[in-house]
This record gives sequence, C-alpha cells and structure tokens, in this order.
Amino acid sequence: MKQSKLEEKVEKIFKEQGFSLEKNENKYSVSSQENRLELGVYSSEKYSQKQVEESSRNGENVFVDEELSEIKGKISNDVSVLKEEEENSEDLSIPSYERIGDVVVISELDDISKQEAVDAVLEHNPGINSIILKKDKLSGEFRIGGYETIYGEGTETVHKEHGTRIKVDPTEMFFSEREGTERKRIFESVQDGERVLVMFCGAGPFPTTIGRNADPEKVVGVEKNPEAVKYACENVEINNLSEKVEILQGDVKDVCPDLGCFDRVLMPSPTNSLEFVEEAINSTCENGFLVVYSIQDKENLYYEVIDVVKDKAEEKGRTLKVLEKRVVSDFSPAKRKVAVEFKIS
Repeated sequence: MKQSKLEEKVEKIFKEQGFSLEKNENKYSVSSQENRLELGVYSSEKYSQKQVEESSRNGENVFVDEELSEIKGKISNDVSVLKEEEENSEDLSIPSYERIGDVVVISELDDISKQEAVDAVLEHNPGINSIILKKDKLSGEFRIGGYETIYGEGTETVHKEHGTRIKVDPTEMFFSEREGTERKRIFESVQDGERVLVMFCGAGPFPTTIGRNADPEKVVGVEKNPEAVKYACENVEINNLSEKVEILQGDVKDVCPDLGCFDRVLMPSPTNSLEFVEEAINSTCENGFLVVYSIQDKENLYYEVIDVVKDKAEEKGRTLKVLEKRVVSDFSPAKRKVAVEFKIS
C-alpha cells in the first residue's frame, strides 16, 4: 500500500472517533478529551521490516499494511495491520471503541447494528481475537461492567504499553488502554530509590510500568479483587519485576497499616478513593507525594478532593501542598476523572 494511502486510512480512523491529529512525517500525536496517543505509520512502499523495528518508538501504536504484517510479535508495540480497500467497498460507520491488546471493547453501538459494528471494527483491526460490547456501566466493589461477546471468543489478552506487557481480561477487572498517558506521566515523575505504594492496583498497570520505566527501590500494589491479583502477579513475572514489585491481596484498610511509609502513594480507583484518604496519608512518608484520582462534576473539578485530603491531613497533624491538578479523562457528559497531586509534610 502507498504510504499516503495508509496515512489517510489511519487519519480517518481517529478523526471518526473525535481525535485531533498532529503530524510529523510518518508520526502522529492524536488526542481527545479522554486521552493522547502516539502513532507510527509504516507502509511496505516506503519501509522495510528492519526499518520499522528501528524506527518505532517505545509506547507507540504502530500501523502497517499487510505486507509488513510479520512485524507483529517482533516488536513490543501494539501493531495494527490495515488492509487495502477495494475501490467499491462500502464506507462503514465506526462505533466508539477501545482496543486492548487483541480485544476490542465497544462502549456504544451509536445507532448501528452489532454486525455493522463488527464489520467496521474488523475493517480497521484485522486479526483481532474478539469484540465485546459493553452492556452495563462499571459497578460493584471491583468496578466491573457487563459485556457481550459479539465477535470471536475469549476475552483474555496482552496489552503492550511503554515496554511493558500487561495481561488482562477487561470483563473481570477494570483496565483502560486510554490511560496509558497518565501512567507515563506517573512513572516519569518517580525518582530513583523511591518506595511507591499503589492502592487498588487492579491487574498491575501502574506497578509494572513504574517498575519497568523508573528505578524505584520498591513498588507495592494492593488489590482486593482476587482475579485482578492473579493477573497482577503474573504481570510482575512476565515483565521480570519480582525483585522490584510486590502484589498483595486484601483491603487497603487492613493491609496498608502494616507496610510502613512510602515516598509516593497512588490512589487510582476514582469512584471510592476519597473513602480511604486517611489510610493513604498514614502511608505517606514525611515530604512524600500523594496522588488522588476521583470522579467530580465538571463545573467543580477539584474542591471536594482538596477539601477531604486537607481535613484528613489536619486531623493527623500533617500539612499539605497542592502540586498539580489535572483532568485525566471524561467519565460522563457532566463528570470528569481528575487527579490531584499533594506533597505531605
């Protein structure tokens, strides 16, 4: 396929999902209100397999044509193989979706049929294992949604991100590929020799990306969902991080008080993090950093988070400084997922 044609197809995929694109040669930065991704587009007209291997950047989503399909599995990046369209092929509407490894998660059908959705997704993601449709919102203690498999079978997959392999089943635990930018922001902030605690660590995306891309003394992840813990422990092993990263099963209220203090504490469960601020502050060392994620009204994004953390800190005789506030992603039309970073003294 011609390089220009392949780039045109990639641009169409992301524009139809509401992304804005910035292009520099064959590289793209694409962003929406929810996330930001880095892309590399390589056609066999212009690039050899060796050139793709040498040019693809860590964490980049790679798009190639069918003649370069063998690159899949030879590099650590997520690779999408796009087919040449026949001239008279039907222009299919693409529903909003998220690709996690070889599983595609469709959030809404957008007034098209299930088969139309499958055909549209497969046109742009040939070779995927399964497509699942979200039927119910995330709910319950472990933030798990209801899903229907509308193509293929099996929902376990391996997502590749920032040089890390993350094995996950999105029907059994919460995981979002779209928050890879946030995870990168965190591991780039971790200083050498830090002790890091990740409360509600799920399948371990924060512990493993930190362990892989930073040089902490220790990363401890705590998770209550036994299925997520199983995957998190496996992810530590497949990324050769057992000397740096430890996963513990249990409620943070029970587990964290026995772990001592940490230089950096993360609370990436946004729906209930404010219920566990006391445990987080107790786990934060003097002059340590606390990162709280929460779902808040878009008209008043940060007040509740700052107020709750401030009150709990004062109860403990601690002082705090707000270092940064940011929107991580959209949660609903009226709500946003936010992150607030504190320094605790």
